[in-house]
Amino acid sequence: MLPSFLLSEKAFSITYVRIRFHSPRPESFAIYKRNGNNPWIPYQFYSGSCEKTYGLARRGVILRDNEAVAICTDEFSDISPLTGGSVAFSTLEGRPSAFQFEDSPILQDWVTATDIKIVLTRMNTFGDEVFGDPQVLRSYFYAISDLSVGARCQCNGHANECYTYSQGIEDQQICKCEHNTTGSNCQECLPFFNDRPWSRAYETEANECRPCNCNGLSNQCYFDAELYRRTGHGGHCEDCRDNTDGVNCERCLVNHYRRQPENRCRDCQCNEIGSESMQCDGTGQCRCKPGVAGSKCDRCETNYYDFGALGCRQCSCSAAGSLDGESRCDPRTGSCSCKVNVEGQNCDTCKPGFFGLSENNPAGCLPCFCYGHASVCDVSPSFFARTISTDFETGKQRWNAVDRRNTEVAIQYNGILQNVGVSAPGADAVYFNAPARYLGNQRFSYNQHLMFKLKIGEETARASVIDIIIEGSGQQISIPIFAQGNPVPTIINQDYKFRLKDGKQYQWVPTLKPQDFITILANITGIKIRATYNAEGVGFIDDIKLETARRGFEGGVEASWVERCTCPLGYVGQFCESCAPGYKRDPANGGPFSKCVPCQCNNHSDICDVNTGKCICQHNTMGANCERCNNGFYGDARGGSSDDCQACPCPGGGACIQAANKEVVCTDCQDGYGGNRCEYCTDGYFGDPEGRYGDRRQCQTCFCNENIDPNAVGNCNSTTGECRKCIYNTAGFYCEKCLIGYYGEALKLPKGDCESCNCFQNGTRKDIGCDQTTGQCACLPHVIGPRCDSLEIGFWNINSGNGGEPCDCDRIGSTNITCNPYTGQCECKVGVSGRRCDTCQRYHYGFSMEGCTACDCAAEGSLDYQCDEYGNCPCRTNVDGRRCDRCAENKFNISAGCIDCPPCYDLVQERVNIHRGKLRDLSNLINNIEANPGLFNDTEFINHLKTVNKSVNVLLNDARGASTGDGTIGKQLQDLRKALNDVLDKCAKISNSINVATDVSSQSFTDIKQAEEAIDRAETALRAAEDYIDSEGKIALERALEALDKFGKQSQQMTQIAQRATKESTRQMEDAERIELMAKEAQNTSREALRLAQEAFSQPDKTSREIQLLNQDHDNADRLYSQTEVIAERTQILAKEAHDDAISLYSEAQRQVPKVDVDQLINDVDQIKEEAGKIKSEAERLLEQNEQLLKDVAEKQGSAETKLDDGVRLQQRADELLAEVDAARATARNAVDLGEKTLKEANETLATLKGFDELVQESKGKANDALTKIPDIERTIKEAEDTTKEAQNALSGAELDAQEAYRLAQEAQSTAEDASEEASRIRNESNQTKDKAIGLKEEADDLADDVSNADARLKDLETQADEDSSLSKEALENANTAKLTAEEASDKVAKALQTVENIIRILGSLDSANPGELDQLEQDLNNIEKDLNDTNIEQEFTQLNAANEQIKRSARKYSEDYSQLEKDVNNIEDIKNSLPDQCFKSIEIESPAAGGR
Repeated sequence: MLPSFLLSEKAFSITYVRIRFHSPRPESFAIYKRNGNNPWIPYQFYSGSCEKTYGLARRGVILRDNEAVAICTDEFSDISPLTGGSVAFSTLEGRPSAFQFEDSPILQDWVTATDIKIVLTRMNTFGDEVFGDPQVLRSYFYAISDLSVGARCQCNGHANECYTYSQGIEDQQICKCEHNTTGSNCQECLPFFNDRPWSRAYETEANECRPCNCNGLSNQCYFDAELYRRTGHGGHCEDCRDNTDGVNCERCLVNHYRRQPENRCRDCQCNEIGSESMQCDGTGQCRCKPGVAGSKCDRCETNYYDFGALGCRQCSCSAAGSLDGESRCDPRTGSCSCKVNVEGQNCDTCKPGFFGLSENNPAGCLPCFCYGHASVCDVSPSFFARTISTDFETGKQRWNAVDRRNTEVAIQYNGILQNVGVSAPGADAVYFNAPARYLGNQRFSYNQHLMFKLKIGEETARASVIDIIIEGSGQQISIPIFAQGNPVPTIINQDYKFRLKDGKQYQWVPTLKPQDFITILANITGIKIRATYNAEGVGFIDDIKLETARRGFEGGVEASWVERCTCPLGYVGQFCESCAPGYKRDPANGGPFSKCVPCQCNNHSDICDVNTGKCICQHNTMGANCERCNNGFYGDARGGSSDDCQACPCPGGGACIQAANKEVVCTDCQDGYGGNRCEYCTDGYFGDPEGRYGDRRQCQTCFCNENIDPNAVGNCNSTTGECRKCIYNTAGFYCEKCLIGYYGEALKLPKGDCESCNCFQNGTRKDIGCDQTTGQCACLPHVIGPRCDSLEIGFWNINSGNGGEPCDCDRIGSTNITCNPYTGQCECKVGVSGRRCDTCQRYHYGFSMEGCTACDCAAEGSLDYQCDEYGNCPCRTNVDGRRCDRCAENKFNISAGCIDCPPCYDLVQERVNIHRGKLRDLSNLINNIEANPGLFNDTEFINHLKTVNKSVNVLLNDARGASTGDGTIGKQLQDLRKALNDVLDKCAKISNSINVATDVSSQSFTDIKQAEEAIDRAETALRAAEDYIDSEGKIALERALEALDKFGKQSQQMTQIAQRATKESTRQMEDAERIELMAKEAQNTSREALRLAQEAFSQPDKTSREIQLLNQDHDNADRLYSQTEVIAERTQILAKEAHDDAISLYSEAQRQVPKVDVDQLINDVDQIKEEAGKIKSEAERLLEQNEQLLKDVAEKQGSAETKLDDGVRLQQRADELLAEVDAARATARNAVDLGEKTLKEANETLATLKGFDELVQESKGKANDALTKIPDIERTIKEAEDTTKEAQNALSGAELDAQEAYRLAQEAQSTAEDASEEASRIRNESNQTKDKAIGLKEEADDLADDVSNADARLKDLETQADEDSSLSKEALENANTAKLTAEEASDKVAKALQTVENIIRILGSLDSANPGELDQLEQDLNNIEKDLNDTNIEQEFTQLNAANEQIKRSARKYSEDYSQLEKDVNNIEDIKNSLPDQCFKSIEIESPAAGGR
């Protein structure tokens, strides 16, 4: 059986199916078709045995009644031809209605299919199955070489054409539908076109789909067959909008109504619980259950609650406790809206801490006062209402009037109108002052009213917040006259009523808590009602009433606002105002508001004083709480038992105590005695009172010759008296001698004559120390000196602790026999080194009595700076001379390596060779003459000798000229001289900068001192002002009081005193302003000092820390200024107040007030004195703080001066260093040759490193190129993988494709291998580059070490740059030390020293080697190494190798598949060739298969 052939998800009208076999046609096979996911249906059966195989008659007949049926035929079941046989099947051939196809739905469905399947049931054979040869039987097979299906798009008459639709890798045919149809076959109506059923289109009827009618309220519908049957329209709308419903969206949804005028359907939203139905009427009103309200029936009606299935229940709120007296409750819980102090479901209960529910009380209940001790109370039944009233029928009834200063003002009584009135003498308001019966404990007036009638003599009134004043318990509350709905006073008599209760709504100022308000009422000291409301105004008052309550007045109205408290433990009284027996006040004498706590008597008393808490003690105890035993008794009185205190066992009945370990300790021992029983001597005494170590001895004072600290502990042994803590470096039983290692007289006065010998530890014998009389230390061998800190001449190593060791200096190489006492280094001659001065220094030769001579090898011509024992330097090729400082003959330009001279010099060479030959002959002649003397006369030789001498003289003159200023060497020396002059100039600038810094620092200190002096002056002026206020102000006030006493007799004198007081107050204000000005000057001076200090110490790091300290001092001074300014302002305010008081006194005197309140004046004087005392105390405190601050500033100033001295010393040291640099200038000229050599080496190294850098950059470029190739390699591998996948899919019959895939795989493998090799090569090159870089880095480091150590190598050369380098290095180190305090100077000195150090690099006209370039190159090298590491070449190489291995495995697999396929093809070919030409016997070799399989 072959697999089915999927034509498309699209349905087609099949016209024919044609099959071409490569093998012989099967004996039995069938064609099936399927439409969508429906079952397979047979199209046609082919068999030579139809009945046997398929159960059908051969070549059956198709009838009109059964046209959609498959028949069986043997037309194409013959075995011939063996190949190329075709089978053609027509879907309509032989069908009776084929020519009426448009009218035959059966045939239309018959030809419609989406899939075709060929089922091969049985092969045609030649009878080989009889023989049963397996190899022969396996040679039979099915093979179809071509299959074609004729079809056209199936569009059900609703399309004229199809179009190709690409989906993924397949193309599909889609109908281009019309008539409002859709689908791949136009098999359905478009959405919203379902008003009639879909039908196939015919030539006579299009049967187009019609749109649904949804009244514009829906875009979706479906076909409803029943609706279509009933109405002829089958469009049933879906998802109607705007809350509509119906087949055409023509009505509102259930539980919706149509709201006008917009004619839109809206949800009724009837509450399910509160509504009788979810459907509302045309207005949207739902039908509600009992007690329910609202258009949605979603809430209870007013005064209803418990919204539920049965409706709402009516509330039962108490009118007395409900808010605003209205019965309202929470519609959910039924809780009534209670007044602020009421609670309960029905607002019928006072809250805890409140009592007396009343309908007239806006808060509902009153707070329990109970003096704050209880929160539970109720209405007292024994109190009744009472009114304290004044009707003025009998006179003033002790009412009076006062002003704001409580100065009494006369009032007038009107007997006719029966009221009192008062007139204001000035602009100040006057108050009616209540008599004593309104004062005292009036706390029962809480929540009651103060009432009166008031009128004034003017049409208008200026009210204030202090029109009604109630004073009590040290507090005051007030209220405007118009508060609580009262009118503004006018000329008409009006009633006023004020409720005495806390709360913002009652407008008493300040707003207090209930307890605080009642506290004021419990102790009223004054009630004041404002009488006048204008300047010199008039006021009248009448009918004054204060509502309150009193106990036991039967027949009146019960005072429901008076509480009866339920007191907690410890309190008694109706209001818990008293402590119960056994309790006391806490704190003591705290009054009824303080707590009552149990008496604390430790069970030694049952009672205590209520106010003080002092216990009446028993059981031998004492103390406020009986917490101590009486004198002569011991124990813990806090134990709580009657026998806590026992009699002391001390001699004489002395006092004692009992320690924590229960041991009794006497506390009244005599001087010098101690112990629990006074049984031993105390510290500072010795003896044996109890005879423990022999006879009894009384305690006496220790004797240590005053060489002890009397404040120390344990100065002597408490038994023997031996001194243990001698001081002043003394020792002995009585501190009578000096300590070991000290010398002097221990008993000498004053004390402290014993001084340390200060023996040098490593040079002194440990067993002897020093002579205690002379102080001479005992020295080790070859060690000398009083302190044994020196060595004999010729010895060293004093720190060994064994004495001195011989220097053993070499007699030839050292200058003397002495050496360094610590290192043993001998003083060597020039060029000599070694501790013993027995070897030549490096780059020196010729060890002798004169020292060693410098090799002085030329840098450009020598291979090494070290010469041989004869001083000959190792020369480079073509270089000659002992120092390798000149080129060989006929060579020039030693810097370039001594290259060949131009050819013209060959003539000179020839002439020189001729002269040399003649010189050799002359030498031989001279030798012969010397060996065999004889007469000699050669005129030609003498002339030639003169010529040579002349040439030599010319060369000598040229050499001398070269050494002058015009020559190269002279030019180099001039450059060197110029560089040194620059160094000296920079040093001078540094010195000037240091001098400027010193001057600025000195000026800063001067400014700071001036700031301190200004602060001192400000403090002095402040103290003077305070003293003046305390003395002169007091005197002026006393004089003013005296003047008031005599206002009628000595008004002129009073005026003078007032004027004098005014003048004095003015002077005080001027003094205050002057103090403030001085303080500001101090601040400005401090700021200027800060600026100058910052400018002076802006650069040195260490000095900057001192500036920070100065900044702190400045901040302290600034705070001092602020404090001074505050005090000055206070002084000014006090002075102004004194001035105002004096003016007031003067005005009072001028008006000749008839009465003076002397007590008030005395109180004012006392208040002024108290304020002056406070100011004085504050000033003293500030002075103490400022004194410490000034001390700190002085200390910081001393520290800054010390730092400045250090800076001066460092400057001097810098000057010395510059002098040493100047001294090095003379020796720097000798560094020219060595500088040229170093310069050449540096240039060569630089060139090498530049070449290396180019190599690194080239390698980096190659690496980057290789990295850029990686994506190409990956793409190649991806392409190879894709190609191999394609090759794998085509392996079933594509040998060429497999070969091509194999070739591509080999190319990919080759590419991967090349990439791998390239990556490996790049990696190796990178590693080599890295190794070279590391090597060059090491060479660069070595070169840098050589350059940096040049000073050390040349330090001992007298005529060269060694000594200069050593001095430069030392100067650099010292300059680095100076850098800690003078950074700028240090930097410049360091630059100068660096300039000297780099002299060898800047000499001549050649480019200098820049060490920065070496550092930069090293940094570049590190960056390149980091870049190479970041590229992960190793990881990329590993991934490429893995991909390469994968490609190799795929290629091997494809090769194996190809070989197997090739074998299968060859086998099939062999079977084909072995088949016979015809079939001799027909035997079934396969069982028939069901057609549908």
